[in-house]
Order: sequence, then structure tokens, then C-alpha cells
Amino acid sequence: MNNKTNFFEIFKKVQYRSLKHTNYFSIYDEIFEKFKDKKITLVEVGVTNGGSLMMWREYFKDNANIIGIDYNPAAKKWEKYGYKIFIGDQSNSNFWKSFFEEVGNIDILIDDGGHTNEQQLATFHSCYKHINKDGIMFFEDTHSSYLREFGNPSKYSFINFCHSLIDKQNKKSIEKNNLTYLSKIYKIQFYQSVVIFFFNEDKAKASSSIDNGGETINAEDYRLKDTKIFNFIDQIKIMVRKITSQKIYNLIKKIYPYFKFLIFKIKNRNNKKYFR
Repeated sequence: MNNKTNFFEIFKKVQYRSLKHTNYFSIYDEIFEKFKDKKITLVEVGVTNGGSLMMWREYFKDNANIIGIDYNPAAKKWEKYGYKIFIGDQSNSNFWKSFFEEVGNIDILIDDGGHTNEQQLATFHSCYKHINKDGIMFFEDTHSSYLREFGNPSKYSFINFCHSLIDKQNKKSIEKNNLTYLSKIYKIQFYQSVVIFFFNEDKAKASSSIDNGGETINAEDYRLKDTKIFNFIDQIKIMVRKITSQKIYNLIKKIYPYFKFLIFKIKNRNNKKYFR
């Protein structure tokens, strides 16, 4: 029998209105379980009718210090229910500076605020330094990056920033960078309308190749054997090595990667059929 708390069941029972997408609840169930029995600080941007604050409280019980942020001063009314409420502009770095000076670092940041590119980007850049180890930043309604009412599509949308982060994340082991957030983020998960960043500096370190020192047997590299032109070039390299000096052969080896690059540039055009 499964006795796990179900976010959707909680959502249906809270007293005050909350508006969520139907797929969010299974994501909440998956992501927040590891925090349930820990003393945490959870911050939600976008309080509105208070329903989601009550959903977090019902799920985490007394283990969570739940804080709400809203631009509407009327949101202060939720403090009578035991929540600490801050009134401020999430796109204002000075607001965040004073917020973290008072609150300190946090474990979970849920952005369900205004959903403009500027608001989401400013929230990310103002908050990432203040997420505790093994904490997360949870951005909701990221489909706003495709809506005209938010000025999108745009080169500078929040989701395009996330795309650029994927590139930087995947190049950590081959390209140095000075971006502080890359030294903290070790995982990024994408769901429909949700992007989640996971923080742990130990796990976020650039990786490197490692050899276990085991015995090598018949380990010829076959990765390009399916491409006839590379098989042909390999045969030429073997022949050249036999009939010419080491100096000339070394020169050919230096040129070869550039030639491979050109071949793959041509071959990559065939991959267009997969991008649908």
C-alpha cells in the first residue's frame, strides 16, 4: 500500500484558491519528497490567493519555514496564518539583497511570480548564490517564453537562457568559464512548463577522463568505421606512415582533425531530418 502524500489530493483540499497546471503535481511528488523530513526554508514568489502557501504547509508540516513574496501589499494578510510575507519586486536586485540579508540562505525557491523574462532572469541571478547545498530553484510556467503577451519569442527569453546553460554545462570538462552559477549547478531538469536547477558545488565540479588501469585487448577504435571516407583515409595514413618520415607523418596527423571537422560539417546537414 502506498502511503505517500499526494500533492494533488492536498491541492484539492486547501481552503483558498491556487492555480496550477495539471502536470505539476507529479513533479512536486517527485522533487519535494527528499525535503519532507528535513528542516528547510521554502520561498515562493507569487502568493496571490494563498492556496499554494497552504499546500506547502500541509505537505511539509512544521519542518518548513515557508516564506511568500509578492508585489501586491495585500498579500501581507497571509501573515496571520503564520507565513512570513515580503512585499517587493522580484526583478529588483536591491529587493533580493535586503531579503537575503534578513532571511539568509534558503533550500527551495519556487518562482510562480510574474513570469516575464526579466522577472525570471533577475530572480535566477539574484538567488542562485543563496541556495543551500542540495537545494533547488523551481521555475514554473516557463511556457511564458513562447507567449506574445510576454514579448516572446525572444533571443533573451528565460528559456533561451536555460538553453545556453545546457551548452555551458556540457562544455564544463572541455572549456573553462568564470560563471559562478556553473560552479554550483550540477543538474538541470526540464519538464513541460517547468525548469528546475539543482545545487551542489561538489557535484558541480568539471569532470575529467579517468582510466582504471585495466588490461587492453583488441581495443582498436571503431567509432568511425561506419563512414567509408574515414576508412579510406585511415588506409592512406597507414601507407604514408610506412613510406615517409615521422616528421611528415606528424604533420599529416595535425592536419587530419581539421579535415575531419569539414567532413562532419558536410555530414551534419543530413541530420536536419531529425530536427522536427
